[in-house]
Amino acid sequence: MGGYGFGLVLFFSLLFWLPFPLSFAQQTSRSANFSVQTFSAADQRLLPRVFEVLQQARRDLIRRGLRPPERVTLVIHPSLESYTRTTRLPWFIAAVADRAKARIDTQRLRVLIERGSLERTLRHELFHLAQPQDWPRWKAEGMAMRFAGDKPTAAPFPGISEAALERLLVDPPDQATLNRAMATAYRWAGRE
Repeated sequence: MGGYGFGLVLFFSLLFWLPFPLSFAQQTSRSANFSVQTFSAADQRLLPRVFEVLQQARRDLIRRGLRPPERVTLVIHPSLESYTRTTRLPWFIAAVADRAKARIDTQRLRVLIERGSLERTLRHELFHLAQPQDWPRWKAEGMAMRFAGDKPTAAPFPGISEAALERLLVDPPDQATLNRAMATAYRWAGRE
């Protein structure tokens, strides 16, 4: 190793303790109504598509008489750990909207793409930022799914009470239960 041995060992030891690899420096990109924070070059490369989806969803919301916030922040987390630590949500929930902050948090974009849900997820969460505040959770989720173009594949819960459905939507024990609760919300929203 010669004279560089200790320096290389120290350098690689420090890299091991950094919370994110050096290539994960935060980048903020902006468009007319959106500010997007990314932490990877791969996510950064997908931003033209992300901005296109968000701007189209915004126009669609306004056309429907809804008022999305003037400025929305989208945070694309660098890892599942970052996402779950920040949102306090389980791994199977890919994104969440915070109305008070006009903010959407998502897992990595490649995760959404692998699930075939990038556009639907962004539209769904932006809908939550524009929906009426007094809607029950089931209506908000069902209408967001319809706006996003989601079609549930799980069977809805037969004969479930509104209170029970609300509890499952707020705190689902697993992905299968959440899928059935969302399918129920979708069905109920279709009757509105």
